[in-house]
Amino acid sequence: MAFGAAVMLGAATLVASIGQLAPGRNLPASVMGSLVMAAELALLLPVWWLGPCKYRLSWSSLGFRPPDSWRAVGLGCLTLMISMCFNAFWAALLALWGLEMQPQVLPLFGGGLVGLFAALLAGGVFAPIAEEVFFRGYLHAGLRARLGHGCGLVLSSSLFAVAHVLPTSWPPIFLLGLLFALLFEATGSIWPAIAAHSAINVLGLLASYALASSAG
Repeated sequence: MAFGAAVMLGAATLVASIGQLAPGRNLPASVMGSLVMAAELALLLPVWWLGPCKYRLSWSSLGFRPPDSWRAVGLGCLTLMISMCFNAFWAALLALWGLEMQPQVLPLFGGGLVGLFAALLAGGVFAPIAEEVFFRGYLHAGLRARLGHGCGLVLSSSLFAVAHVLPTSWPPIFLLGLLFALLFEATGSIWPAIAAHSAINVLGLLASYALASSAG
């Protein structure tokens, strides 16, 4: 668990540093985008080392099991609706003080359709898989087994929020952590949480791209 936490904090710090480097710096977008993907994939190292490698745990114990399809679809859609409504509310609230929930990430991957594709690959594939396996399949499940259901939910969701660095994004991301953990528990599978996480990221990236295109 300590090794996993260290890797998580290291990956989060790397992502935060990349965010500070974004526009106006000399690193190519391809380099920054690759660093973001590498930071996300680093979250899988403690899962692999302490799960299948060291303790011979099966991948199914981390949530890689087929879900009950119709129940998973319904709960996944509910998760998506709740998160989108709260995100819209929180963004409107922050706008009253001239704040943003999160900075634009598209500049990290360059402009145009190529940059959008790279951002969708990172945010819609790599990040949902790596973060859900780490925070839900590994961290939440471990904390729940040791500290109980309630503490597992709160602590894993809190770490999920803090790993995203910016305080203005913590409340909606904490809520997302709770929703993804509950979805994981309700379906017995990590796949519905990955799918919901992917859908939220993809919709956000497409909306950012549409706004940037219309402004340009």
